[in-house]
Amino acid sequence: MGEEWSHKFSVDSKSGKKYRIYKYKGRPCKRVILDSKICDQMAGYALIQKDLKSAIVWMKEIDRIRSSLPKVDGEFHFGQERESYDIVKGLFVASLTFYGKCFSKCDGRPVKLERRQLDERYHELHDIGISYRHNFAAHSGAEKLETARVVLIAPEEIREGARTPYMMLSEIEQPDLVWNNGDEGVSWIELFDYVRNIVLKKGQLLNDKVVKDVVEANGVETMFK
Repeated sequence: MGEEWSHKFSVDSKSGKKYRIYKYKGRPCKRVILDSKICDQMAGYALIQKDLKSAIVWMKEIDRIRSSLPKVDGEFHFGQERESYDIVKGLFVASLTFYGKCFSKCDGRPVKLERRQLDERYHELHDIGISYRHNFAAHSGAEKLETARVVLIAPEEIREGARTPYMMLSEIEQPDLVWNNGDEGVSWIELFDYVRNIVLKKGQLLNDKVVKDVVEANGVETMFK
């Protein structure tokens, strides 16, 4: 919004009802909801870009947390600092869930993104993200990105005649994170930011079309009648 415009959003703590107050040069504005197919598409893209913005924030927080932990060499490793990596895992799952939602058909959203809209250099990381979203973040799938098994353990050598000590337990393996340090390839933040820019451009094109073909064509005042 421009400097002359202001917006205040509030929620009634008892009823949960939401209120929005708009002002122009400090004076109250009237408000009308535009109900059309193209406006529904605009709203859908607005929700998508908000999801991507949240995913970027979470990935940046992952980067911040990782920067404070001991550096690990190699692509495959297990995070020993479990308190930190449990938080990282939650942020990673949230990021991929929101990213994947942008490419899925959702109730209340008349638009979604398609893989073909992305430049080819982003396809590999996009496919990894969608695979992890389907097979780990959203539910456990055929890729077996998470596993659990029940095992029985006992000492290899037991004194003859002595009772064999044993323990039964569950082994759980879940990925914490798939990360690119930026040395080569595309990072998650770069991918998400690239996709968000695509959405912002689409939203702006629709916005310009509504302004030209609906608002200015009919006149602002007629929209409030």
